[in-house]
This record gives sequence, C-alpha cells and structure tokens, in this order.
Amino acid sequence: MKDARGTSRGGHRIDGEAVALGAASKALQNRQTQEAIRLLQPWVERRTASAEILVMAARAQMSIGLRRPAVVFLDRAIAAGAGASAYLLKGKCLAHAGKTDDACAALRKAIEDPTHRIEASCMLAYALENAGRIDEAQLIIEPLVAEMAQSGKIIVDVSFAWARILSGKKKFDESDAQLSALLADLGSTQPQMRNFIWYLRAKNYDRTKRYDEAMHAAMNANMIGELDFDPAAHTRQTSAALELWTPQRMKLFPQSGCKSDIPVFVAGMPRSGTSLIDQIVDAHPDGAGVGELAHIENFARRLNSTFQRGIEPPECFGANQESEWTRVANEYLTEITARAPTAKRIVNKALGNTQILWLIASLFPMTRIIHVIRDPRDVAISCLMGGFNNRLHPWTTRMEWIACAWQESQRIMNHWKASLPVPILDVSYEQLVKHPEIEFPRILNFLGMEWDEACTRFHESKRTVRTLSYDQVNRPLYTSSVARHVNYAKSLQGIRWPEYDPTAL
Repeated sequence: MKDARGTSRGGHRIDGEAVALGAASKALQNRQTQEAIRLLQPWVERRTASAEILVMAARAQMSIGLRRPAVVFLDRAIAAGAGASAYLLKGKCLAHAGKTDDACAALRKAIEDPTHRIEASCMLAYALENAGRIDEAQLIIEPLVAEMAQSGKIIVDVSFAWARILSGKKKFDESDAQLSALLADLGSTQPQMRNFIWYLRAKNYDRTKRYDEAMHAAMNANMIGELDFDPAAHTRQTSAALELWTPQRMKLFPQSGCKSDIPVFVAGMPRSGTSLIDQIVDAHPDGAGVGELAHIENFARRLNSTFQRGIEPPECFGANQESEWTRVANEYLTEITARAPTAKRIVNKALGNTQILWLIASLFPMTRIIHVIRDPRDVAISCLMGGFNNRLHPWTTRMEWIACAWQESQRIMNHWKASLPVPILDVSYEQLVKHPEIEFPRILNFLGMEWDEACTRFHESKRTVRTLSYDQVNRPLYTSSVARHVNYAKSLQGIRWPEYDPTAL
C-alpha cells in the first residue's frame, strides 16, 4: 500500500518522484542541466515537494550560475526538514554570490553537525577571506589546525585553508612550507587539490619576487588537467562567427521589447580590469555591480543548441522568437533590479560577454558596453597564474594560446564596434590606473552618470567581489600590475605577441 505521497509503508520511495530524482541526478552528471531542470519542474511546483527534490533543484540552478533561485529552493528544503547538508550548500551558494554575512550564518548552522564541521568550517573561512576578513577566517581555522597537529594527521582541506590564511597575512614562507608538506602527503592523488596548491605557491612566489619559481609553480598547476586547445581552429571559429553575424543578418534577429537603459555590460579578456570597472561603477550612488551573472550566457547556450544553420533569421532561432527574447530580457532586468532597486546603471562583467554582444544588443537595445583592454603579455601572466584552466577557458594554460585568444578577442570586438547599434567604449587598463582623474569621469560620462568622488574610494566598499582578483580590487588604485610581464621576460620569448598601444585607444 502507498500513502498519498506515493511511498510504501516501509518508507521506501517507489513513486515518480524517485524516478525524477534519479533521472535528474544522471542528467546533472552528464552536464545536461536544462534536462535536469525540466525533469524536476513538476515536482518543485508542489507545495509538498520533498527536501531531496528541492536540494537537487538547487544544485541544478547552481550549476548554471542561478544562485538566487537556488537559495529559494534550499530555504524550502530546510523548511521541509533538510539537514546540515542543505545549510552547507546554501552557504556555498551565498558565498559565491558575494553575500558573506548570509553565507556565514548558513555555514555556522552546518558546522553544528559534526559530519559537516570540517567542510563547513573551511568554507566559512574561505568566505571570510574573500571578504577581506582574514583575522576572522584565522579564528575559524586555528582550532582545526591545533586538532590536526595533536592527531599527527594531515586534514587536506584544513591544511590548504591554513596555507591560504598565512598567504593572506603575508606569511609567504610559512604558507609555502604548509603547501610543500601537503603536496608530499598527497603524492599523485587529488589532482584538483594539487592544482590549487601549485597556483597558491605561484602566487606566494610572485609576491616575494621569486619569479622563476612562480612561473615553475604556475606551469605545474596548468599541466594538471590541461585541456586541448587548437589556436588555428579558434581563429577559424572567430572567422565563421564574423561571417555569420553580419550587420545585415543581425538586423533581422528577434528584438526584445525591453527598453531599459539600466543594464550595462563589461567585455574584455579575463584579468584585463573588468572587476575594477565593476567596482568603480558600484561605488557610485546611482550605480551597482552584480559580478558575473550567467543569465544571458545561459540563454545564448540555449539558442545555440537549437540554432538552425542554413536558415535565414529570424526563423533560424526556431521557437525562440521575439516574445521569448523579451521574456528573457525582462527576467534578467527583474533579477538585477531586485539586487539593486535604486540603481540607475547596473554592471554585469561576465567573462563570456565578449562572445555574445550580438545577443546582448538585441536583448537590451538601450544598453551600453564598456570594453577593457590590457597588454596581452600582462594578461598572459595573470591568466597563467589565475587558475582558469577549465572547459570555458582552455587557452589560459599556455602563453602562445593566450596570445592567440587575445588577438581573436580584439578581432571580434572590432567587428561588434563596426556592426552593432549600441555604444561601445574602449578603456585601456594601463590608462585607467595611471590617469584615473581622466578615465573615471570618462567612463561615468559614457554611462550618463554625473561625477561622484565616491568612485575614487571603490576599495572601501564592504561588498564582496567574486573574482580571482578579490584581494586586489579591495585595495586602493595601484600601478604595479602594469608591465608585470617584465619580470617574466624569459618565459615570453619566442612567442608572437599582438601589437598593443594603450595610448592609441
């Protein structure tokens, strides 16, 4: 016999919910996120949805960067009886969204469960460290370090968290000793953790001007899990995109009915200064930054999966016509204005913006685009040491690949500037940090915002910025990253670097 929930009297779920859970879990494992969301949708719409279904739905939303709905699902899961694991997941989600205080509250609840104490403590320390609250992070990890010393056994997550804290407190030699011992203990196991360790060692060596050792550590990090990248194929892909997205064809694309001028998008290579632009605008009383929201990139992926080559626009987009584009645009607008209700300009600095400006311009015809450009050699050093090597940015693991990606990024941006009907402002990172008295007002004027001195104090913001450069954007403006490549001249030799003149923009 089954009860109304469809479970057997013995408590074993045998209904459609269990089938949906299993199918959704498999879809997520195969990176079929939209399929997982589709499978879970009928169940999460029920007021009596189980905690398991809601947690799985949250994981699906998190996997595509939709953290706000993920938190909603997790709150429902907690109300439905989910335990510490839901608080842990909620804390991770909020930490990655930059909501440090809320993340800390959730993680402290997870710490109460002995099963999750270590993982939640390390995540809590990580969230505090990213917010610049390094002393608080130290207080969280120190008792675990003492326990580890007393037991004589290395706890990997605790040891790495402690090394990060030591690095954040500028105790680089102590941090490196911790990392060296951890590497020896790991041997050839846990490749992702070894990857993290080598990147942190590279950072420590760079900060102590041990540049040869820094490059060696970065190369070791990038060799772990390196993905294939074909520069020639990448160049051909750019050429194909330029041939496809001609001005004539783009005029026939569906156009959303969203007429808001609130959304602003920052384009540019990773590590080129996009986070700095975000911080400058966010510091303005009428501005806000929302980091790297993935909503538009997710829609671009959905369009790409159903795009019909050989058919002219707008029919090539199948069922995704003007009404759907308007819905997506308005949904995005609702999301960003919920985060900053009084802001007149809200910046999104997602790293994929450069590739999808054709879509951004069609969704938001009143938008403005800021394109940040930095010396390709400095971009290369920063990317190589930044831990990007993933499916989205496979080119970040070798110098010559980065040079190619930088060149193609410039080529596609030049195409957008000549083809799209929205204004695009080029900003040189070097000029931005050397001449803020000129560049800051120029950016604000482009956005239709009056000058405000608060923009020069962007580093005083209590906002947590989710970026690899989190420990830099919370500092006053500095120029030490300009011509950083000089310290790594030997590693740059023999590579054909694109020409770049920051004063020519």
